[in-house]
Amino acid sequence: MNASRPPRRTLLRALPLALGATAVAPALGACTRASERLDAETNAIPDIDLSGLEEVPELADLVPGDIRERGELVNGAALNYAPGEFVGSDGGAVGYDMDILAAIGVVLGLSTRTESAVFAQIIPSIGATYDVGISSFTINAERLEEVSMVSYFSAGMSYAVASGNPYDVVTTDLCGASVAHQVGTYMDDVVVERDAACREDGGAGIVDQPYVGNADAATAVAGGKADVLIGDSPVVAYAVDKSRGTLEQLGDIEDAALNGIVVAKDQPELAEALRGAVQHLIDNGTLREILAAWGNENGMIETSEVDPQQ
Repeated sequence: MNASRPPRRTLLRALPLALGATAVAPALGACTRASERLDAETNAIPDIDLSGLEEVPELADLVPGDIRERGELVNGAALNYAPGEFVGSDGGAVGYDMDILAAIGVVLGLSTRTESAVFAQIIPSIGATYDVGISSFTINAERLEEVSMVSYFSAGMSYAVASGNPYDVVTTDLCGASVAHQVGTYMDDVVVERDAACREDGGAGIVDQPYVGNADAATAVAGGKADVLIGDSPVVAYAVDKSRGTLEQLGDIEDAALNGIVVAKDQPELAEALRGAVQHLIDNGTLREILAAWGNENGMIETSEVDPQQ
C-alpha cells in the first residue's frame, strides 16, 4: 500500500461520495439472466460447520480473567462490508469475519457477540465497549500506535471481467476501458489516477462507471455494460465465486496488506490468545475452509503474528 494514502479500509467506510448522486450509475435490473442470477447469488450465505472444532485449554488459559468469567468475547464491527461483515436476512451479523470470530471463540472456550458499530469509532472503543475489533482492519503503523493487531488475512485490490475476457482487458492498461466500481471507496482514487496517466500519455481516458454497491458494479460487468470490475480483493473474489462462471478474476492481487484483529495494547495476554487461536485455525485447515466458503481462499496467510511490521 502506498504510505502516502490513507488506509484502504478507512477510505472505504469514511469517504463521502466523491461523485454526486447524479453521476452514480443506477442498478441494472434487466441486463441478462446471468447478471440477474449474479445479483441474487452474491447475497447467498454459506453454511460453516464448526462442530468438529474443540477448545484448546492452553490457549483458553491465556484469556484474561474478566473475559473468562464473563464467558463471552465482545466484538465491534461495521456491518457494511460484504463478504467480510454485513447484515444477513435475519438481521444478524454474517460474513467470513463473523465465522472466523466464532471459530476463535470455540478454540478459546468462549461464546462470541458482535455489536454493530461505526467503523471509525471501533478502535477508540477497544478495551472498553469491545474486547476486540474484527472488521477488515488493514494493519498499518498508524493503527499500531494506538492498539495491538493480530494478523489473520491478506487483502488488496483486484480485477474481474466477464468470462473469457471478451473486451481483452489488460490490468496494466485500462486506457479506453469502461471500469465499474463501488463509489466512495479507494477505487475512486484508482480510477482518477489511472485516467490521468492515460491522458498524460496521449491515450484514451477511462470510462468511469461508479455504482452505489459492488453487486451492481459486478452485475454491470457480467451483463456486458462495463468492461472490468475493480475493487477490494475480498469483494471481487466473492463476486467471482458467486457468479457461476459469468465472471473471472483477472491478474494478481495488487497492494496486498495484512488484516488484523484489533486488541487493546494493555491486553497482551488476550492478543497472544487470539494469535494462538488463529494459528490453530490455520494449522488445522479451519481458516482455509471458512475463507474458501466465502470465495476468499486467496487471502490465506501461513503465520499469524501480533503487531507484524508492514
